[in-house]
Amino acid sequence: MKLNITLWLIIINIIVFFAQYIAYATQFDFIKTVIETEDFSGNKETIDCVPGDRSWDTGCDAVSDILGLNMRTLVTRGYVWQIFTYMFTHGSFYHIFFNMFGLMIFGPKIEFTMGSNRYLKYYLICGICSSLFYMLITGLATGISSVPMVGASGAIFGVLTAYGLMYPRDTVYVQFFLPMPAIVFVFFYGIIQLIGGVASLFAPSSGGIAYFGHVGGMIAGFILIKYFDYGRRRIRYFWE
Repeated sequence: MKLNITLWLIIINIIVFFAQYIAYATQFDFIKTVIETEDFSGNKETIDCVPGDRSWDTGCDAVSDILGLNMRTLVTRGYVWQIFTYMFTHGSFYHIFFNMFGLMIFGPKIEFTMGSNRYLKYYLICGICSSLFYMLITGLATGISSVPMVGASGAIFGVLTAYGLMYPRDTVYVQFFLPMPAIVFVFFYGIIQLIGGVASLFAPSSGGIAYFGHVGGMIAGFILIKYFDYGRRRIRYFWE
């Protein structure tokens, strides 16, 4: 049986997640990334990433250090691949569960409409643009941050944006009980992410959510669908 792209993405995310967990549980971390934290009062603390002393969702393991997006290691060590690989890492069981749940709900219909190849390109571009937008806004506002960014949320917010634009009248149940049109749901979620992002600039690591990464994924999704025709399945003719 041929696996579709959405299912493959879910499988890859789960495999990387377990690799992160095993690396943390065995304290396999030869890189020792330095992480800067900040509380609501603006007090900053620079810590060494020691797996045994910290919660595992801080990225204190070799897998997260290598694949998760850390602006400091990207700049100082040249880990440029992190703008791509970060979208396959996650910070906790709940983090990956809700991300994969959202991908499972919205992904298949968008994949069917776009076609698997265009859908994969769309997903990856949204994820990469999410990381670039996050680094741009965070860098301009607070400078180079060592707070790691992990998660497929940026790419999934791109998929969510595609769903709202392509199926605006479909009913989406917010928190499983509040129905609203898909386009309203996307607009509502986008406003929440933007507000959360602005608020996070005053306490960069207090919430642990890369709101501007979500916004970046949504912006990329909107541009790809509106101006690059990613909302339609490409028709292949017999001579191609």
